[in-house]
Amino acid sequence: MRKSRVVASATVALTFATAALVGMAVNASAQSSRPALAKVTMGIEPWIGYAPWYIAQKKGFFKACGVDVSIINFQTDADRNAALIAGKTNVSNIDTGRTIQFVELQKAPIKLLAIEDASVGADAVLASKSITSPEQVAGQSVAYESGTTSDLLLHYMLRKYGIPFSKVKQVSAPAASAGTLLIAGKVPVAVTYEPYISNATSHGSHGAHVLFSSKNAPGLISDFLVTTQSWLGSHAAEAKALMCSWNKATAYYVSNRKDAVAIMAAGVGSKVADLAPTLAGVTIYTIPANKRLLKSGELAKEYLGIGQTLKAQGVVKATVPFSKVANFSYQP
Repeated sequence: MRKSRVVASATVALTFATAALVGMAVNASAQSSRPALAKVTMGIEPWIGYAPWYIAQKKGFFKACGVDVSIINFQTDADRNAALIAGKTNVSNIDTGRTIQFVELQKAPIKLLAIEDASVGADAVLASKSITSPEQVAGQSVAYESGTTSDLLLHYMLRKYGIPFSKVKQVSAPAASAGTLLIAGKVPVAVTYEPYISNATSHGSHGAHVLFSSKNAPGLISDFLVTTQSWLGSHAAEAKALMCSWNKATAYYVSNRKDAVAIMAAGVGSKVADLAPTLAGVTIYTIPANKRLLKSGELAKEYLGIGQTLKAQGVVKATVPFSKVANFSYQP
């Protein structure tokens, strides 16, 4: 009896082991037969409005939506934009002003897939304690990067206060360095965005403070996920997957704020304690918000308004209508 039980037990064990091996082989075969995820390269900068993409990366939303995204970080707008034009990135996160310039100057046939954010205080002209009003910027050296949102905001402020652009001297510096030049005493005025605003103004002994911000210029600074028409023409599935990923990431941002902010802070190289309050200066748009803005006509109106500001600067001669450059049909 004992012997037969031993034989029976051995037979059962062998059967289970064989079944397990067969199961493993089937799973391995199934996995190997699955098509590889489509690969997409994305250009980005350390701006909090773009940070939901880090949520998509961290939480596996890219994979869940069927795409493998490589996020490539750039320190300057110029490098990020050049990479898109050269085809080194497939999609990119670019401010509205630059997309208007791309289209009008025909550097690349740009298409807008979604509006990501709007700055309502997270871009600013900073000044030393000796400068307390925008009028005092006349005759000063200003650190900022040409052709960027910082450039746009500075021109807007100067125009608002009747200061000729020729009355300021540019000190060329990317947003990441502009605030540093200010607190080092190298320049009395700098234009930058979060988290660099908080970094500069937290050095209280230097007296760096916000002189003028995007809160004073509603609708002026916003960002889109963009791509080229040539890429989009043969990558509809990838475009849909990216929109699926943004939808999941922004929904997570709304419903799991604490964890989402921690992920975003790590992505842009900031501390959670510093990033959390600065998010008050940024509106991050979910996919439902995209659809509301598109349907209401508000997006088209703001796009045209920014184009008119650029025209007044002499940057562009005209603005191509929003309806001709936007393609939100890939949104879920």
